[in-house]
Amino acid sequence: MELEYKKDSIYIKNKVITELDKFVLDFVKFLERFTEYTIVSGYVTILFGRARGTEDIDTLIARFDKNMFIHLFKLLIESDYNFLNSENANELYEMLEEGLAIRIARKNTVIPNIELKFVKDEFDRYSLENKIKVAMNDKHIFISPIELQIPYKLYLGSDKDIEDAIYLWDIFKEKIDLSLLKKFMDKLNVDGEKYGIKI
Repeated sequence: MELEYKKDSIYIKNKVITELDKFVLDFVKFLERFTEYTIVSGYVTILFGRARGTEDIDTLIARFDKNMFIHLFKLLIESDYNFLNSENANELYEMLEEGLAIRIARKNTVIPNIELKFVKDEFDRYSLENKIKVAMNDKHIFISPIELQIPYKLYLGSDKDIEDAIYLWDIFKEKIDLSLLKKFMDKLNVDGEKYGIKI
């Protein structure tokens, strides 16, 4: 697998498309018909080759109205997806409005699932407004900028999150905007030096 990195896009060459990748690529085709989105957290590192499991794909979406959501809900149900939190579209939309996540999986499955949330703070908004297009063959998805992913993983602080941050740093340290990375590290009050993330 090779990466061709530009400021607002990454092209992955010779990537083996896994079942998890297919699940994500299939799902975002539906999302794109209704709203902007960006994928954050663990799946970002898996996408770039880190060998670890994940149960959910954390996905941030721009706010849209209830009628649009009901259209999306019906389309997903018709397309053999299942909402894990509730079978009621109004209840699900209320959860999104309250800042909660809703989970969506293939019919008759629970894992993997999409964890869908409306953007809620400045970091979410930055992730969405500055999303990176990742292309694989003729398909693509959008992810949060690496300069924010690394500090946010350090901020979350679990062993798995720190390993994710180190993995992304090792791949992208010569390609990303280090001043932007430092800005987010300062905002989140994290320091990666002891993990080899030196800026």
